[in-house]
Amino acid sequence: MTQRILFFLLAGVALFSACSTGPAEEAAAQAEQQAPVELAAAKEFDAADLKARLDSGENVYLLDVRRPEELAEHGAIEGYVNIPIDELEARVSEVPKDRKVVVYCMRGGRASRGAELLAKEGHSGVEFGGITEWKEHGYPVVEPTASDK
Repeated sequence: MTQRILFFLLAGVALFSACSTGPAEEAAAQAEQQAPVELAAAKEFDAADLKARLDSGENVYLLDVRRPEELAEHGAIEGYVNIPIDELEARVSEVPKDRKVVVYCMRGGRASRGAELLAKEGHSGVEFGGITEWKEHGYPVVEPTASDK
């Protein structure tokens, strides 16, 4: 009988100590609950896949984040909208949230930063990449519009 009481007493103490937390554990648990939710990562586009999607009529918002003089020198993907990367944060409201967005620059560096910014602003399924890959596949580019020169 004494062994049973001792067993239940020890089991109760073990259970109580396992369930209670100290200040450090409570602070860690609270910080975990308040940690920012990880955003869905943007992915790099495949030029052939993007071309096929555009050819099929998919409604993609093509966001070119290069400077206007780069568009004049290297061309752009037909249907693009130009918002240079250094203006994107101030103009993010111009980018629709109800369409797939493909952000591109020359090789993808600025585009990845733009995609990250858009993801933080609530855009989902954002893709990024560079027009260099597009052109290496031999896909056409257009001259910039007068407003982008």
